[in-house]
Amino acid sequence: MNAWKIWVDTGGTFTDCIAYSPDQKIKRLKVLSHGVMKGEVTRQLSPTSFLTSLSWPTTNDIYRGFTIRFFDSKGTRGKVEKIDIPNQTVYLSNPVVEIRGCSFEISSEEEVPVFATRLLTETGLLDSFPPIELKLGSTRGTNALLERKGARTALLITQGFKDLLEIGTQQRPDLFALEVIKEKPLYDWVFEINERIESDGSVHIPLDLTEIESLALELKRIPCESIAIACVNSYKNPAHELQLKTTLQKLGFSFVSISTEVSRQIKILPRAETVVANAYLNPIIRNYVQGIQEKLQHAQFKIMTSAGGLVNAGQFFPKDSLLSGPAGGVVGAVTAARLSGEDRIITFDMGGTGTDVSLVNKQYTYRYESKVGAARILSPSLAIETIAAGGGSICDFDGHKLIVGPHSAGAFPGPACYGSGGPLTITDVNLLLGRTHPELFTIPLFRAYSERALKRVLDKMRTASGKAPSPHAVLQSFIQIANEKMAEAIRKVSIQQGHDPADYALLSFGGAGGQHACALAQLLDMRKMIIPYDAGLLSAYGIGHANISHFEEQLVLGSFEEVEPQLAKYQDELFKRGQKKLEADGYPEREVLLDRVMLFMRFKGQESTIEVPYKEGKLYAAFRRRYISLYGHWLANRLIEVESIRVILKVRGASPKSKRVRARSHQPEALRKIKVFYYNSWKEASLYQWESLQPGARLMGPALVISGNSTTVIDPGWQFQLDENNHAILRKQSDE
Repeated sequence: MNAWKIWVDTGGTFTDCIAYSPDQKIKRLKVLSHGVMKGEVTRQLSPTSFLTSLSWPTTNDIYRGFTIRFFDSKGTRGKVEKIDIPNQTVYLSNPVVEIRGCSFEISSEEEVPVFATRLLTETGLLDSFPPIELKLGSTRGTNALLERKGARTALLITQGFKDLLEIGTQQRPDLFALEVIKEKPLYDWVFEINERIESDGSVHIPLDLTEIESLALELKRIPCESIAIACVNSYKNPAHELQLKTTLQKLGFSFVSISTEVSRQIKILPRAETVVANAYLNPIIRNYVQGIQEKLQHAQFKIMTSAGGLVNAGQFFPKDSLLSGPAGGVVGAVTAARLSGEDRIITFDMGGTGTDVSLVNKQYTYRYESKVGAARILSPSLAIETIAAGGGSICDFDGHKLIVGPHSAGAFPGPACYGSGGPLTITDVNLLLGRTHPELFTIPLFRAYSERALKRVLDKMRTASGKAPSPHAVLQSFIQIANEKMAEAIRKVSIQQGHDPADYALLSFGGAGGQHACALAQLLDMRKMIIPYDAGLLSAYGIGHANISHFEEQLVLGSFEEVEPQLAKYQDELFKRGQKKLEADGYPEREVLLDRVMLFMRFKGQESTIEVPYKEGKLYAAFRRRYISLYGHWLANRLIEVESIRVILKVRGASPKSKRVRARSHQPEALRKIKVFYYNSWKEASLYQWESLQPGARLMGPALVISGNSTTVIDPGWQFQLDENNHAILRKQSDE
């Protein structure tokens, strides 16, 4: 029996899903990330039944036993007995008092990937799931780091280095601050281990197993949930770390992370910080994954990494999944752009909580050190710039100025218009300016709640200034602030890196991206945009199209002249090492391919390296060209050093499939005319539903095009046209 193929990206506000049924029918789903669907009681029929306007994502009633919560003054809760989907009638197991007009939410009370899979496969709580191939990206680890909700962790480190992470690099986060407030380390306890490996890898002070057994008793007494181990010079000889891990696991500790398993880099500080972050997340992520696996028994389960590749759920490190959702978005954007004939793009992903941008010039750009919150992580990741500006970003007045973000309303309570008591957000602002149409939105939107939230902000401004501000001017200001923040993020990945945004196409996605794309392009002088039909689900789309990938690295630390003849040997050794690991995961040798080889070079005495693609005979010229482009000069007669070599392997995958339909240029008929606030005045705009448009459809702004997963606002002077992939190509009118 063929399996369901389900791709899921769990973000801070929404979880996006794309599924292919065994008979290859595609299903799309967007649900709130706390695992609920929202609706409104339109009429109470009896104490145990009511009518609703909720658009159910299933055709069959699978909801028996689901929990329902009403947002009335009493916080009434109950259980669903059954739902008559054609007649929009909900029957409860228990009677409730007057609930007419109340908003409500319904949930299976499971992790959202399981909840979403249940809806997609239409599997009831008492039924078994069908065969499933699940690919997942999640913010669970990122949120745990940012919110400091990880495991109680102990750090074991070489004697004399107890305060290493407290001291850090001694860089001041704010150069002119008189009071330096340092972030508390992620670990709760630190213990010194009497051991020492020399710089050449020889053992100077061997481990004392009696000491380790005594330490284990202390760790159990605390009690400690997870252990991080970092030994000086273990990059050269990991024997002590491995011995510590084996001993502690035999003594009953399930979660033990060692630094040489998460990175083989020479520097002890970033290696120790990385292993602490991995240990801090290990129980949280492992239990999360295990909980999904227990519900989705026998499912083939793969997890997206920050580097844009997939790994088996049992073979990944938690520190490698922190940017998995944004990485899925970049992979999806590149896949969609190539189908539409573009390979130079700037990706713009505006979701509910934040915005992610990245520049792709024919191939991915990687980073090998990331910062999430206060934690520095040595882990390959796609080069993505993230800012706290999304549809859920809170809009407020701080007594002096209007602010947008960095705080978000999240999935709960969400924006004010969700009806759960949330604050004014960018989503509410777009609704009040006519840039979102409630009738075609996937969940109920309550304009009255947005108006009340705006009034609270206006009252603050009136109290502070003594003047009554213009509501529409304030709303427009919030939009402009958000747009400038997002434009600045794009400038960081383009102009600051020597790229002119005008030379690239803006690929906009995320549920809220299309509402701001035209304004952003205008700010950046970009004249072409691509918005895929699955824009609101593109991270899930990218996760589904990502390759199984694997990184191998080798520290070299040798002069270029000495190392160059050995580089082919290093490449072969790293490829074979990675190939064996992938074979152990079940991938045949013939399916494992060499994707990329990168050298990291520098002048001797420098700390920072430059990434140079490995091409025999062209390395010196490539390094020189890259160095001059970054620093504007060249250091003649200086010794060049190769710091390390990295190899990326991938498993051969199927080429992305796209259902192409011949595009015939035509001008579609609008559903109706609506009013949208543009540039300080209300303008008449045409409203279209994407699903009713055909490839070749051509229309002019001002207009709104709304799909089942996103909204696109077409500003005056922009033309929207669907290509044969059902992707929207937007151009400035003057281009035609």
